[in-house]
Amino acid sequence: MGENVAQLARLGWDERWAQAAHAADPAGELAAVRVASEHRGAYHVAGEAGTAWAELTGRSYHDARDKRALPTVGDWVLVARWADALAARGAAVIRAVLPRRGLLVRRAAGEATAPQPLAANVDVGLVMTSANKDLSPARLDRYLALLRGGGIAPALVLSKVDLAGDAATTLAQLAELGAPVLAVSAATGAGLPEVRALAGTGRTCALLGSSGVGKSTLLNALVAEAGQLTQPIRRDERGRHTTTRRELFVTDGGLWIDTPGMRELARWLDLDDDADAFEDIVALAARCRFRDCHHRDEPGCAVRGAVDAARLASFHKLAAEREIGARDQKAARRIAETRQAKAKRYAPRRGKS
Repeated sequence: MGENVAQLARLGWDERWAQAAHAADPAGELAAVRVASEHRGAYHVAGEAGTAWAELTGRSYHDARDKRALPTVGDWVLVARWADALAARGAAVIRAVLPRRGLLVRRAAGEATAPQPLAANVDVGLVMTSANKDLSPARLDRYLALLRGGGIAPALVLSKVDLAGDAATTLAQLAELGAPVLAVSAATGAGLPEVRALAGTGRTCALLGSSGVGKSTLLNALVAEAGQLTQPIRRDERGRHTTTRRELFVTDGGLWIDTPGMRELARWLDLDDDADAFEDIVALAARCRFRDCHHRDEPGCAVRGAVDAARLASFHKLAAEREIGARDQKAARRIAETRQAKAKRYAPRRGKS
């Protein structure tokens, strides 16, 4: 990994990643590459000297506890047969996923107990909402909780400000959610320098938001070579769903991950994670009269009068989801452990027969 270190640095490689790679591969026999996109079990990866395809072994799939154990967009992985892959003599073979610096993961759509990774090793998550008819503080709170739960710095981006008669009121609403707020217009270029400033060489930003809020249009404006397909706005002023997969784009000014609009957004609740996305409410709760105050109708509550009603309702909804999700996940974990125990118990008998 000597002559093309500059290319790896452009992908986000640094000394900490080099140390992690050495710990996993002391002999230095494997190449470090970054996952740019996933295609039904095959991965398009970027590394020294270019891009190529990489695949997992069947055993890796079999041994994975859930999808979080598999590579996802943004991951650094160590591969064998990299030179052959670059020469189009088959795919490289993924041998290891380097420890992540944060993981954006949600509960899989329609499933109560399956986590779905969205992106790994993201520095900043840009949650986009439209200045025309898309604003939903409750939904934005969900995105912010998703990012904070994954150890990712959040920012809110109000797009299409050129279509808004008065964006000041909307910006004030967004500021109450407790994250930096940027106003942008891909059509006029307003706010683009501020968005670019969040990135930088080797830093990774992910664009998130509902379908049609302008993620791909913003990406095209930020990254000319991205060439993402976009569609014109509809008559009802709502955008159209265009992006169908997660993909990493690399530029000298940073890395950008575009994501499809999510129709269902439920945070994956790690049972060992007590982090809370509502830091302001948690801080205020310390002044409540009762330590177990639920911030509903208890006397002496310090939260109700200080927090916007819509934001407090979002807090209650996420708390209820956490309780239900924790129960479902515990049940699923018990079922999985029972199955694994049975498989281990009967595996020797099958082997002897």
